[in-house]
Amino acid sequence: MLGVVWTFTFLEIAAAAMTTTTEPSEPSDSEITTVSSSSSSSTTSTTTTVDTIINYEPEWSYDDESRWPGRHCQKGGKRQSPIDIKTSEVVHDFTRQFIKYGPLQFSGYNKVLVSGINNGHTIQFSTEGDEAIHPVLTGGPLKYMYRLEQLHFHWLSEHAINGVKYPMELHFVHVRTDLTVFEALGKRDGLAIVSVFGNVQAEVEDYQEEASEFMQYIPRLLNGTGDRISGVLLDMSKLMSSSLDSYYTYSGSLTSPECNEAVIWIIFTAPIHLTDAQYRLFGKVGVGRHNFRSLQKLNRHKVFTPAETKVHIPQIAIYFSDVMKAFAEFFRNFGSFMNSIG
Repeated sequence: MLGVVWTFTFLEIAAAAMTTTTEPSEPSDSEITTVSSSSSSSTTSTTTTVDTIINYEPEWSYDDESRWPGRHCQKGGKRQSPIDIKTSEVVHDFTRQFIKYGPLQFSGYNKVLVSGINNGHTIQFSTEGDEAIHPVLTGGPLKYMYRLEQLHFHWLSEHAINGVKYPMELHFVHVRTDLTVFEALGKRDGLAIVSVFGNVQAEVEDYQEEASEFMQYIPRLLNGTGDRISGVLLDMSKLMSSSLDSYYTYSGSLTSPECNEAVIWIIFTAPIHLTDAQYRLFGKVGVGRHNFRSLQKLNRHKVFTPAETKVHIPQIAIYFSDVMKAFAEFFRNFGSFMNSIG
């Protein structure tokens, strides 16, 4: 049975899928497709970006994964995500089997121009402006350079560590800079998603206020699906782990339709922090009970970590009864919101 810790991580991308393993089709809708409305011509453009909204058929919901579109979503695959990472089975990559390209290198994350949207599945911040000014990531398991496209949130977390889930997970979605989005969806390493767990407590110390900058914008996106803001400047470097050389990494998939096996996952071991009050705001996003995909069966998954990583194992919260009360109130907020729009 999965444990639950008073910790949170933020949501991930889901993009459209391919009708075959070699020819990517147009996305139905996903975390990779959100922010601005698109014209009919944008669905055929070879330069379509992840900021494009594409209507999806059929509509999907986290409450019923059996109806998700996409072959991999329905029948599984070789490297579906998310998974439960068992630390006893993680490979410390002394021989550079997977982590071949030196330390991770983040460039341009301290001043990122974004637009925010409540897309009905999550809160998402997508990069704005010319691609040349977007943050980029390389190194670690990444042979190529990857451009940041968006950040979103999941609650509870999608990945688990030794059967323990964090209450939230942040996903920083990147696309290979030498590929279009559609091309990237057909490549095993077309996307790179950086995952950061979030830890929730009643109050945070000054040095733990990593989430305070973006949290000031969340209330402006809670009136309903479609709420959006633009021209926001965020320092996303504050949301990264304080230890950039301590992470898990593996080849996996998107965690929303159409579950393309096109993702290199980089999952930091150390969480960031949110206050109890900040977390409860996400209960007003209209996604239903939750927005995480169920854990997937292990198949050809092999999880690596840098040789020097000190494994961070999440601990059950000391004040467990208070945690349960907070979760109960959080899900009551969901119910109230759904009733108000029903």
